[in-house]
Amino acid sequence: MGRSDLTKQDGFTLIEVLVAITILAVGLLALALMQTTAIKANALSSKSTVATQLAQDRLEQFKNVSFAAIASSPAAGYDNVTMRPQYANLPGAAGDNSVRRGTTYYRVWYVTNNSATFRTITVWVCWRDERQIWHNVMLATQRTNIGV
Repeated sequence: MGRSDLTKQDGFTLIEVLVAITILAVGLLALALMQTTAIKANALSSKSTVATQLAQDRLEQFKNVSFAAIASSPAAGYDNVTMRPQYANLPGAAGDNSVRRGTTYYRVWYVTNNSATFRTITVWVCWRDERQIWHNVMLATQRTNIGV
């Protein structure tokens, strides 16, 4: 074997292999981070869907009670000026609560008496995520006692 035989060897150098492994590792790390973000977004979407269903259920209950019986939940649960729930007063000021899939949801509602025959009903469903950050879904509807 002469010197010319050693220079004709095919293959990758150690540096080339290390660079390729580094690029592959960075790509896989980015993929794992993206997967984690997608899982968290799915969990938030699932909780938002449950909250929307609970808010819709509460609005449906208002359709089935007499017009005179429609009333707000405890006033400490919402701010009727900013039309936002008051998280600091929950759960004590919640109109009711429900546990679904391990998460407690608090429902709060505010009824605006627009006139003697017309009311606006706003329902918030609030919950905390695993980092104890509050989230809410708000739905509103209007009801009249004319033609009922």
